[in-house]
Amino acid sequence: MKKYLSILAVSLLFFSCTNKYDATSQKVALMAEKPAQVLVNPDTIHIDLYGSAIHWAGTKMRGMGKHEGELELQSAYLLSIHGELKGGYFVADMSTIGVTDIPENEPLQRKKFNEHMNNEDFFDVEKFPTSTFSITDVEYLSSDSLLVSGNLSMKDITRNIQFTAIHRDSVFHTTFRFDRFKWNIAYGGNWIDKTLVDKDVELSVHLVQDKH
Repeated sequence: MKKYLSILAVSLLFFSCTNKYDATSQKVALMAEKPAQVLVNPDTIHIDLYGSAIHWAGTKMRGMGKHEGELELQSAYLLSIHGELKGGYFVADMSTIGVTDIPENEPLQRKKFNEHMNNEDFFDVEKFPTSTFSITDVEYLSSDSLLVSGNLSMKDITRNIQFTAIHRDSVFHTTFRFDRFKWNIAYGGNWIDKTLVDKDVELSVHLVQDKH
């Protein structure tokens, strides 16, 4: 019983703390995987991996609790034609996913949390070391507001998602939520595990163009 409660407690840490999602967060539209556009002689915009960031957040009990953390990019680039974004491809290093709101002076709890996210209960990083996002379509809503569609691949599942983003002054930014169960990111416990931990995960993606 104690072992079960310990596992449940760690799994709930994936989405605990005190605040709700970002006010700008949007729920993605979800579709089947789509082929990317074939672009003729696009310009490649390289991304500054150190200046860019992916921030994740998740909740439990309908937003009453929350945890958040960071994830590093392994590689990333955008494609443009005549100054307009048309495509792009991003690879996230799943081994870097970690919590940031558990204090560093609580190393044991922090270590257990990160290890649990890495194991087969959630991201199974040993088997699936990377996640990818490939832009399949970009529609301009205004001079710097975009409607972006792309194939999000995590673990062994790929689905096309659609969200709005801002591209301004060499910076691409978006914040959106997706249903983690659609990519089989879920602790496979009992009914309590699946209902206390909210299904939505929020990602805030901030990409900075490499000017070198």
